[in-house]
This record gives sequence, structure tokens and C-alpha cells, in this order.
Amino acid sequence: MSSLPAGGWIIRLNRVDLITLSSVPLTLLALFFTLQQELLTALALLFLAMTADALDGLLARRWGLTREFGRYLDGFMDVLIYLVSPALILLQWGFDGAYAVALVTMVAAGCIRLSVFNQTGNIEDASKGSARPAYLGMPVFWSLLIIAPLVLLEYWLGWTAFIKGLLVLVLLWFSVQMLRARPFFKFTSLAQMLWITLGGFSLLCATTLAAKGAQAPLHPLLMALYLQVPVVIGGVAHMWCVSNDVLPSFARPVSKSAFGANKTWRGVLLVPLLTALGALCLWPLELIFQALGWPTVWSGYSLLLAGAVAGAGYILGELPNSWFKRRLGIAPGQVPEDQRYWFIALDQIDSAVGVALILGWWLDLSWTVVALYILTFPLTALLVKQWLYRNKLKDSAV
Repeated sequence: MSSLPAGGWIIRLNRVDLITLSSVPLTLLALFFTLQQELLTALALLFLAMTADALDGLLARRWGLTREFGRYLDGFMDVLIYLVSPALILLQWGFDGAYAVALVTMVAAGCIRLSVFNQTGNIEDASKGSARPAYLGMPVFWSLLIIAPLVLLEYWLGWTAFIKGLLVLVLLWFSVQMLRARPFFKFTSLAQMLWITLGGFSLLCATTLAAKGAQAPLHPLLMALYLQVPVVIGGVAHMWCVSNDVLPSFARPVSKSAFGANKTWRGVLLVPLLTALGALCLWPLELIFQALGWPTVWSGYSLLLAGAVAGAGYILGELPNSWFKRRLGIAPGQVPEDQRYWFIALDQIDSAVGVALILGWWLDLSWTVVALYILTFPLTALLVKQWLYRNKLKDSAV
């Protein structure tokens, strides 16, 4: 018998658990769009959920936050993302009747495979000379990598009967491979994972946009992500300038007592300028979208000016957070250990709110796009900070 855990809650979540749980709203949205017969949109959202699934284990190992609970939580998310949701998508696609035998087999084999994984974890494969991490059996996430291309082929080419028959054979083969006691290749590079997950998301979104334009269900989300591109370019360029001590005479605090030593006049000057240049990088894309008749959130506005406004919003959004932390006696670049995750979350959201609100006013954005910008930017910021940290342009990864 176990005693009651301390603290009043059954478990204390860490930041990796929150990344894992971000799959829940994405998967529920995918199920919603599945019931609306927006199957490509549903698959696109599952690829986004797959991105979170790819990140959580990698970050848990990098941050020293691996634990049994994380593996179990990840297993439940895998059932939702890779077994239940794809099965419902295929049923709505017309993969019923005798075809459903392959679905039942896949879901059952996937549940067995995940249960074994919760006991064993990853294994080592020494078959090619040096030991390297591997999966025991084919992992369940391959369900998306199998189903999405075939559904897309049917959408583009027709050939419905042939593709459904092929999918039956592939799913039965996949079910067997999940249960085979042999090592299976494991992706270890974050870049590889992101190319697959975000590439799949982009391809599915491009297909729906080509068919439906601004009426595509994920159009507001895509516009929110598109708005983040200049901010990412400006932020990366700014950190390069800081690392290489560009304009050292401007590296003076705006107000050390109010905002700390890290908020400098160099940032106030460079972030809007570099974000404006980042927005200008979108000019070729804007020409392509204009030729295709696809209006974007930047259409009709000066890219340079709108980018500068976004950069100013980034700076303004950070100032209240910096002021608040200085009032609490928290040193610049530090977070209190007892409330670490709250302050890490606040550090990702503050600038998102600043940029979203000022661009919402400047570009006359819908509240849906503004809200989606705020909700999605923390994940973008986390990925960018990881990249900056690995390339020694930032002292921490959060």
C-alpha cells in the first residue's frame, strides 16, 4: 500500500510533462475535424502533436527530467495520437466493413507494443558494430507516416479501391512489425524529427490551402505561425549581435533598477530593425501568394514597417515581466527554483502577448489569429532557444 503523496496533488508535473500534454488539445481538435470530414486538417494536427511527442523524450533526457511517470504519460498520448485518432480518420474516410479488420489489428498490436515499451523502454542495437539506441519493434508513430501519404495519394489521384487495398496490406504488415522482437531504427536528431513532423504538417496544410484558400480550417493557425517568422529571424539575428558584441556602446541597461542589466539600448534599437529585415525576407513568398490569389496577414501593408512594429511589440512585451521579477528580487536571467516552471512559462509568453497585441492592432487581425499566436509562440520560442543554446548563441535553453 502506498501512502498519500505530499503536496496535496497526486503528481507534480514538470515542464516536459506539459510539452507531452500539449498533444491533448491538438488531438481533440484533430478528432473534431475528423467528425467534420476535414480529414487532411485532422492529419495535419496529428503531425503537430507528433512534434510535441518527438520533443518531450529528447528534452527530458537533455534536462535530466526522465522518470517512469513521463513514460506512462507518453504512452497514453501515443494511444490517442497514433492509434485512436488515425483509426477514426480512416473510418470516416470509408475504411469500414472488411477493411476495419486491419484497423482493429493495428490498434490491438499498438496497445500491446506500448505496454511492453512501458516495461522495457528503449534498447541498444549493436548489430552494426557500435551500440546505439533503438526501439524494440516498430514504433506506433509510424502509423501516421504510413496513413497520411496514402490518404494524400487518394486525394490527389483517386484510385480509391487500389489504395484502400494497399493500405490493408501495409497496416497488417505494420501490426506484425510492431510485435517483432527485433531492434528498429530510432531517430536521435532533433533536426530529423522536425523535418518529418513539420514537413508532414506543411504538406497537408498546403494541400488544404490549395483547395480551399482562406476557407481552409487551419488558415488562422497558419497565419499565426507565418506572423512568427520575422520575429524568429529578428530574435536569432539579435542574439548573434549580442554574442559578437555588435554596437558595444549601446550595450547599456535601459534602467538597471527597473528592468535589470539584460534590457539594453542595443536591444531596443536592434530588435525592431532586425525584425523589420526579417519581415522583408517574406517578400518573395508574398509575391508567390499574391500570384496564387492567396491573401495573407501581411497583404496590403509595408513589410518593413510591420516588422519594425512587431519588434517593438517584442521589446514592450518583455518589460513588464522584467520589472515584475526585479520587484521580487529575482536576478536577470534567473528563475526561482520553487516556482521555476511558472516563470519559464511567463518568459515564453510575455513577448508573444506584446507582439500579438500590437500586430493585431496594426494589421487589423482577427482575435482568433491573435489568440493562436499567443498559444503557439511559446513552443516556437522553446525550439529557437534550444537551437541558440546548441549553437552557443545563448547561455540557457529556456
